[in-house]
Amino acid sequence: MAAVSPFRGWRFNPETVGDMASVLCPPYDMIDEETQEALKRQNQYNVIHLEAGEGLDWNTSAKEQYAAASDLFDQWRQNEVLRQDAEPCYYLMRHSFPMGGKTMTRLGLIASVGLEDYATRQVLPHEFTQAPAIQDRVWLMESLSANISPIMSIFRDAEGELNKLFQPVMASGPEFDATDDSGSATALWRISDGAIHSQIGEFFASRPIYLADGHHRYEAARQYQLDRHAESEEAKAPKLAHNHVMMTLIAFDDPGLVVLGYHRTLNGVPADKLGRIKAKLNELFESQPLSGNSDALIQQVDEQGVNQQLLASVDSDGANMLVLKQSAIEPSWGSLSASEAWVLEEQVLRPELGDATLDYLDFMHDHEEAVEQAKNGELQMTFLLKPFPLDAFESIVGGGQRLPRKSTFFFPKLPTGLVINRLEGEL
Repeated sequence: MAAVSPFRGWRFNPETVGDMASVLCPPYDMIDEETQEALKRQNQYNVIHLEAGEGLDWNTSAKEQYAAASDLFDQWRQNEVLRQDAEPCYYLMRHSFPMGGKTMTRLGLIASVGLEDYATRQVLPHEFTQAPAIQDRVWLMESLSANISPIMSIFRDAEGELNKLFQPVMASGPEFDATDDSGSATALWRISDGAIHSQIGEFFASRPIYLADGHHRYEAARQYQLDRHAESEEAKAPKLAHNHVMMTLIAFDDPGLVVLGYHRTLNGVPADKLGRIKAKLNELFESQPLSGNSDALIQQVDEQGVNQQLLASVDSDGANMLVLKQSAIEPSWGSLSASEAWVLEEQVLRPELGDATLDYLDFMHDHEEAVEQAKNGELQMTFLLKPFPLDAFESIVGGGQRLPRKSTFFFPKLPTGLVINRLEGEL
């Protein structure tokens, strides 16, 4: 299976940057222009300066922005804004966050993971990617020779073996424990014990790793690796840092691993095609009227969807619960029939809209906004989806299938800036 290794991470120096929570940011693809500027004002050392470039307009090309960020990265390392650990370590993250009136906590192991072709089945993707987004991340890696944000990956640990290893580590004080304005608290420990390193390596030697969030970053890292290999045969040496990528590894079994629904919206579909789409929905699904505001609708989807395959549709005429007819499921659908998103896109939308499907289809996290816009006619239709079950995720992805894009929303996104992984020299 994939080689999981400790590495000599670069971390912010709290004596220089102050409040550690103020230098962290969400992953790059969750940040709009307004949020980026707010993060830059929050702390002059916020890691967004590296993720999105420094001192340039939002519309400046990514390649130019990252070249400027490279100069800043060099300055920060020279001035000890960032300091490298003297020995290879794993890093243990405890991330606590408010949700639904209570506090959830998850543990993540930040590690360097050997890059593998998907064909080896050691690292398993669950969605397809888009070339422009991969190229954007390649430019960043070429400019900085570093992984700034970790890929979120998940693994199976039914017996809690790693959790048992983590408990004595967390018995000592963390390197830092910082809380941001949203109430999200992040603590970090270094794991430098060689015996624990060996146990972690042995643990992952027998199981695959599933990509949860960060497919474009993984494929960019793989492209960066292959580009280095093309330069020399020596570049293939396993211990070289560019043959690895930084990940935060979280157990499937962690009670703080939260998956939310990722909703679909339709707009601009010609009336005749929309009519045929609605007819196909009636053919595949039993329809029952729903009432209530957006919160009530999503609650019904989540509760009734525990033991049923269903989704809710909303338009200006009202809302309906759509329960998939078991008699409608074709044997050729295979394990993907467990994904309402796949059934909707591949059996309802794509047969009618073809290659133009994504011209009409969009994705939303916010169920309130999606419902309101469908009810008032800003959108033609909204489809509310339940969180995709992790057991079905493991079965489908482990079986070599990929889900439709935006099938999962692992919440919240991992913080960027806890540790930075340089890609020059050895781990």
